[in-house]
Amino acid sequence: MGDRRRKSTEALLRWMLALLALALVAAACGGNDDDGDAGAPQPTAATAPEPSDTEGEAEPAPAEPEPDEPEPAPTHTAPAGAEAPAPTEAPEPTPEPTPEPIVLTDSFRGVTSESILIGHTYVDFERLRTDFGLDLPYENFGESFLALVDWYNEQGGVLGRRLEAVSEAYWPVGSADAEALCLKLTEDVEVFAVLGGFTGSGSAGVNTCITEIHETILIGGLPAQSEAEAAGGRWVIAPISLERRNSAFVSVLEQTGRIDDLGPIMVIAITGAQPGLVDSVVELLKAAGAEVPVVAKAAYTGDTIATQGEMDVFLERGRVEGVEAIMLIGESPTRDAQLFANAPDMVYLVPNGDRIGTWEQEPPEGLSPETVVLTGRTFPDYPVDDPRIQQCIEVVEAATGVEIVPPDQQAEGDPDYWPAMFNACRDLAIFVQIAEAAGPDLTNESWVDALGRVPDLSVPGYGFVSIRPDKIDANDQQFLMEYDYDTKRFVELAGPLDVG
Repeated sequence: MGDRRRKSTEALLRWMLALLALALVAAACGGNDDDGDAGAPQPTAATAPEPSDTEGEAEPAPAEPEPDEPEPAPTHTAPAGAEAPAPTEAPEPTPEPTPEPIVLTDSFRGVTSESILIGHTYVDFERLRTDFGLDLPYENFGESFLALVDWYNEQGGVLGRRLEAVSEAYWPVGSADAEALCLKLTEDVEVFAVLGGFTGSGSAGVNTCITEIHETILIGGLPAQSEAEAAGGRWVIAPISLERRNSAFVSVLEQTGRIDDLGPIMVIAITGAQPGLVDSVVELLKAAGAEVPVVAKAAYTGDTIATQGEMDVFLERGRVEGVEAIMLIGESPTRDAQLFANAPDMVYLVPNGDRIGTWEQEPPEGLSPETVVLTGRTFPDYPVDDPRIQQCIEVVEAATGVEIVPPDQQAEGDPDYWPAMFNACRDLAIFVQIAEAAGPDLTNESWVDALGRVPDLSVPGYGFVSIRPDKIDANDQQFLMEYDYDTKRFVELAGPLDVG
């Protein structure tokens, strides 16, 4: 029995590490910010046509009237008793005001009149491969990030300031490496902002070292609502936040009319899922018209036998209540395998489609071809047709000499440069636009003030985006997807949908 538990524990550790690595690039699984008419020929002002000669002979001039004949009355007469208005001269054109020159100063920590110093953090995938023997294809992110920083500088930087970047990898197992890197960037280097942040069970908590302890701008990670509020606008992310993924998925089901077809829904969460998340998704489902007769939480996620028994109890309770669909909150392969194997007739709803990306390599244990699994995703496929993504690919390929292709087009064993390119392309676009909206006096305060008034915010790969002081996750685009067991692909059913 002990040997069985030890093997189970080792397998669970390897699964958690693999899931960690996939979560780091989840947003990359899967608009045009061209200058529009800039550079196009400008229309010329229309001129009045010259009078043309009539054909044939000229008409004779009219004869002058006899002296005693009255002058002909004007076509439009003034009202009785009113004097005819005196002819007026055309007003002089008002000259265009001369724009005031932009004055750049040393406005804040990491910001001088010439440059903005930013930090960049990323998981050391190479070390994960060598130290843990994980078969991860992802290449480290630093080179792609620096290539795009150079490109932005060639375009003029941020209102004339150059971007200077310090890019370093960290070890995501435990918090020590992340903590040391946080202190280096915020205290030693004194950057204005950090892009990338920290992820993983041990390192994710270190993000507050950046946003709260050192009050530094951060783009990256996945903050809880309380962490985002404590950051006071200094923490911005590109993907949908964990809290909003539930509401976004319910919105997708409602917009596509699926709520009415699902029947009674049972919500099953795992221990560790935030209580507020479970309560909010239940309220949202009911508000959308769904019946939710059973809300359950697994208490023994680390014990296989206990979890299996608990799922059997939940299923029996659900069938008594007439449940036809199950929404899964949180991650637990043991929970899911038991449900799939014993209730293949249920429709399964997974709010966080990014976290089941491993299904594209192998279906999960217990799942059968006839079982319906619905999820919401940012992209139906990788957004290679987005011109903004194409621009980033060209820049990174030219600078690094590597070929960037989406993972679904890669041969087995090929190195995967897509997440490095995509994350840098997306995060730098957000940073530059907000920093420009903050104006020449760039500080923490002007940055926060700029949230919500970025003109025409554009994020590569996303069709619908918005950022406000009370909404720090940019992505508002979702697709309704269904898992195809035979092809191991998620098939698009509807979208893109705006869930902002």
